[in-house]
Amino acid sequence: MNRSNILIYLLAFYVFLQFLWWGYQIIDLGALVDNSNEENSRRVLMIIGEGGVFILILMAGFWKIQRGIAKEIRLSQRQNNFMLSVTHELKTPLTSIQLALQTLQKRKLSESNQEVLVAKAISENQRLSVLIDNILNASRIENNGFIPNLDDFSIENFLEKKKEEINRSFDRPVISLSCNVSNIKADSFMIETIFNNLLENALKYSGSEPRIAISVNKHEKSIKAIVTDHGPGISSEEREHIFTKFYRIGNEDTRAQKGSGLGLFITKEFVHLHRGKISCENNMPKGTKFIIELPNEK
Repeated sequence: MNRSNILIYLLAFYVFLQFLWWGYQIIDLGALVDNSNEENSRRVLMIIGEGGVFILILMAGFWKIQRGIAKEIRLSQRQNNFMLSVTHELKTPLTSIQLALQTLQKRKLSESNQEVLVAKAISENQRLSVLIDNILNASRIENNGFIPNLDDFSIENFLEKKKEEINRSFDRPVISLSCNVSNIKADSFMIETIFNNLLENALKYSGSEPRIAISVNKHEKSIKAIVTDHGPGISSEEREHIFTKFYRIGNEDTRAQKGSGLGLFITKEFVHLHRGKISCENNMPKGTKFIIELPNEK
């Protein structure tokens, strides 16, 4: 990227100097012609004006090319990070499943130990399934393969079951829910995916003792849902990019958390397909707050 930028800037600087030199030569030539001739003066001014416009267009073109190259390089880096993380994400559950099956095949275990291994294999299989679904969903989104099927969706029942499921897995209250909306007009698959992704992120980055709050309220023209956590939060620079495809905070060498960089991208696209909007803010005193606004369909 640095080499490309240096080459573009050097080329732009060279072209700029050349135009200055040509401009000087034109002005110098103009001094030799008959300045009393109004037609000659008008032609010199016209050449200078057109040259100035051309150099501005050329400089704008160089700037656009530089931005395009930088964008492609960043995309390539994100894709490379994605391949690294997905390779790890695919290998880890497959290894766990294989180990569980080999243990069941080669050893005579008690019924309780068998149940533990089977539960572990099922959990890893579900994790693998979620990753594959995210990859397929991201591909369908880019090919305009999703059209929301708007129907009555019981968001209150879904969030209540989700709260109980997560609290049960931690053996303590982790999710607090305040839902003042029973049903909304929405695509059930997309809404479930939106909240599943947000809750997965909140649990992932909130440490060993997560605390997450969900609130859903109806306003005159919108349904507003807020998911907050008390984790380390996201810097303002990172928040500008978190909804970008393949983007993950940090780099693949320092990240300890699982992920592919697709969850928030899919979440944003599903919200937009509902003609809604999503934003990320700091939670006070610490943590992250995701705000979703969907149209209040009558």
